[in-house]
Amino acid sequence: MTELERKGIPTVTVTASGFESDARGTARGLGLKQLALAVVSSALTNLPPEQVRKEVTAILDTIVQGLTEESAVTGAEEKPAPKSYRFQAADRLEAAEEMGRFFLRNGWGDGFPLVPPTADRVDRMLAGTSRSPRDVVTVMEPGMGEGTAEKLAINAVMAGCLPEHMPVIIAAVEAMADPRFNLNGVACSTCPHAPILIVNGPIAKELNINSGRGALGPGAQSFANTVIGRAIRLIMMNVGHAYVGELDMDTIGSPNKYSMCVAENEEKNPWEPFHVERGFARETSTVTVFGVEAQIQMTDMRSLTPEHLLQSFAGTAICPGACSVSVWPRGYRIWQNVLLMCPDHAKIIAERGWSKQDAREFLYHNARIEWRYLKYGGTLHPGSIKPAWKWLLDAPEDMLLPIVGAPDWFHIVVVGGPVGKSAYLTGVGEPVTVEIKK
Repeated sequence: MTELERKGIPTVTVTASGFESDARGTARGLGLKQLALAVVSSALTNLPPEQVRKEVTAILDTIVQGLTEESAVTGAEEKPAPKSYRFQAADRLEAAEEMGRFFLRNGWGDGFPLVPPTADRVDRMLAGTSRSPRDVVTVMEPGMGEGTAEKLAINAVMAGCLPEHMPVIIAAVEAMADPRFNLNGVACSTCPHAPILIVNGPIAKELNINSGRGALGPGAQSFANTVIGRAIRLIMMNVGHAYVGELDMDTIGSPNKYSMCVAENEEKNPWEPFHVERGFARETSTVTVFGVEAQIQMTDMRSLTPEHLLQSFAGTAICPGACSVSVWPRGYRIWQNVLLMCPDHAKIIAERGWSKQDAREFLYHNARIEWRYLKYGGTLHPGSIKPAWKWLLDAPEDMLLPIVGAPDWFHIVVVGGPVGKSAYLTGVGEPVTVEIKK
């Protein structure tokens, strides 16, 4: 819409009540100061066709007016934020609390207490990277904020990071800027999409990033995991402007959106490390960023063969409501999934001579879903099916279909401690791996 407006072609954006701020924020981020809106009363989901027609008919006059008259909706000029704020109280602790309340009122916090990003703390954080403060790491979607090293450092301070965490944060932000990651979709969706960081190589041990028991949980053993993941979320908010209710339109939310960062358990991995599989040298430190939607526990403490164990994984992955299950017939999206496989499960598969590719092939052929689940539910609309798959519209409803477009849409990362419990993460977009440079 903004590109059409730039070319002088009048447009009207149709949006639903509750999404107006999202539309205007997106327009501002893309440089459009005037935006003509036509607002329907609901999101038009789970409605019969006649109700959809009624809703659309009600805004036809608004659409015509927006196409023929100058828009009455004008994006306000953004005032430059001051370079610093001063908070005074009886003592430094009360001043920090007042700062936290002020930041939260302005939407800059994630709900947890923030470490005050004072000038000296930011300078110490920047000492952890060779990048100069004004270096632009990325222009971050969806709000197209300029992500300088200094801005990343400010958010890293607020998250509680240490200077040595900065190279991981910078590399993760670079990975998220890759179009394959689909940052705009991860940040803006009405789904609870969130990035998860997988760290490989020597830096994982140097920074004590947990790869074992409770790697995605709380506690001292996961300190680095927690603060690095939290910094990424704050950066998405304060640099990418993905604020809830404005550009982040998540319906319910998920605790995954606070922080998701782990290291691969390379010592217990019976295969080559994940980053080696993706073309990097074993001694190279990397971070891989996945966009994930939901996390599902996969418990199997009985299976003794790869076939039986992977059948449990296949059954776990069949989730009709997961977007990754129903997008592949559209053809224009690649939504890949992550298996965080515990060492006990990886050992069973590898000891029988199975490779990761063998496991992926098995999952592709055995994680099947009846067509009726996609035909009547989920996110797959008949009009969105690519031409090569239109024959599905007349297929038997009990026909079994794969849940992904190809075997390599399943990624296996060895994480966790003892006991046969793994996790399956439904995905969005493609993973991107970047070398961590200090």
